[in-house]
Amino acid sequence: MGKNWIEARTTTLKKLVTKNRMGLITDMDGTISYIVANPEDAVVTPRNYELLQQLREKLTLVSVVSGRSVRSVTARLDLPGIVYIGNHGLERCIDGQVRHSFNIDRFRPMLKISAEKLQKIELDGIQVEDKGATVTLHYRQTEDTQQTRDQLLPVVQKIAAQHNLEYFEGRMIFELCPPVEANKGSAFEELVNEFSLDSALYIGDDTTDLTALRMAQQLRMERTCYAIGVGVMSENSPEGLVKEADLLVSGVSDVENLFTWILENRN
Repeated sequence: MGKNWIEARTTTLKKLVTKNRMGLITDMDGTISYIVANPEDAVVTPRNYELLQQLREKLTLVSVVSGRSVRSVTARLDLPGIVYIGNHGLERCIDGQVRHSFNIDRFRPMLKISAEKLQKIELDGIQVEDKGATVTLHYRQTEDTQQTRDQLLPVVQKIAAQHNLEYFEGRMIFELCPPVEANKGSAFEELVNEFSLDSALYIGDDTTDLTALRMAQQLRMERTCYAIGVGVMSENSPEGLVKEADLLVSGVSDVENLFTWILENRN
């Protein structure tokens, strides 16, 4: 169970920042940007933007791993030298070009049909987002989010089964995705191996970040990398975040505090 990061400054975090090849891998929404009613209105906070830019000069790797399409991420945080990964590990932006981790094209017809079916749901406040490699159904703006979630779940399950897709839940979203082994945890592991990291910090706030928080524990246990998982707490934190995270921060503003500490204490 995670404890507040401030309590770990002389122990866990001190060990993390003194390793030679350190990486910082962060989620976007709810971590370096505030959650907003309309996802298109989300922006990275000016302080986090500045800190990530400075941290890139001191760390072996800075990466943003998001459930958004990678184009959506780079539109909001267009900093050079940062590795951008979108759609939970399904795509990456390399030198301005989007590269897919799998042959996503073969799933596009099923994703497109699924998006069209979701768009036919007559319910005020829902929004369907076709992100190319995945399709997201947002219901944050509905009147009763819990009732809406219960109403939408069997519909999403049926559509996923009809078109040989997988689905999962995030914070007030359902996501349909190709049936391949890709998530934030696998993306985290790939980055650790690709950049030969001695230490790595993953930070996120949502259900979809739990795979990466668990991966941090696994990498540390296997002695592959001294990896630490940090959970961003909020009013609507998902079940499991406190359990899976090694350390906790109190919201987006506290993420800024943690990043500032890393910057000031990195050799």
